[in-house]
Amino acid sequence: MAIIFDLDGTLINSFNIHSELIKEAIDKVIGKDSIPMQFIQKNIRFPSKKMLGIASQKYNLNLTPKQMKKIIKLKDELFTERYIKKIKFYPGVLQLIKFLKIKKIDFCIATSMNDEELAKIEPYFNLHSLAKIVNSPALKHEKPDPYVINKAIKLIKAERNKTFYVGDAETDYEASVNAKVKFIGVNNPLLKNLGYKYFKDIKSFLPFIKKNYFDFL
Repeated sequence: MAIIFDLDGTLINSFNIHSELIKEAIDKVIGKDSIPMQFIQKNIRFPSKKMLGIASQKYNLNLTPKQMKKIIKLKDELFTERYIKKIKFYPGVLQLIKFLKIKKIDFCIATSMNDEELAKIEPYFNLHSLAKIVNSPALKHEKPDPYVINKAIKLIKAERNKTFYVGDAETDYEASVNAKVKFIGVNNPLLKNLGYKYFKDIKSFLPFIKKNYFDFL
């Protein structure tokens, strides 16, 4: 058995920060409050390009691909220490990783962050010392494309039918279906009826793993 974890919104509480960043980028590129913060926060789990497309239709913005690319690029540029320092691991994450290592359960982190984003957060989280990590190129292979899951399976040499993907978004679930792995949802009540299991947070997932870890060996 093997477990693959999503990063944003699953292991780290980054969504409020990403909401602030893309709001600031949108305001600078197409005008202040062109897209309300309430809409951004509701849809932040979508890949940025998809969220901007939905907003463009909803608010009659007629955003061009060039404008979307500019917004996303500016968002990435704004992702600096001032924001990164506000992001933390969710409660229970480090204890969970420690337990998985002690019990020699195969696991890794699979994130849609590009190389630049990952390099920015690495000094604050030391992710590479905690787990093997795979990621995707900028603006390519966004979920529900199963690219990062497939990449993770190959990295840890997991058997697809014995692999679990833990995520917090509907696109994570869709990616797990496309990758033909089992899905475990966390941190998002909309996932309650999707996949293999649902836990309200990672801290709740830990007792389940401790009780059933033999099933994951």
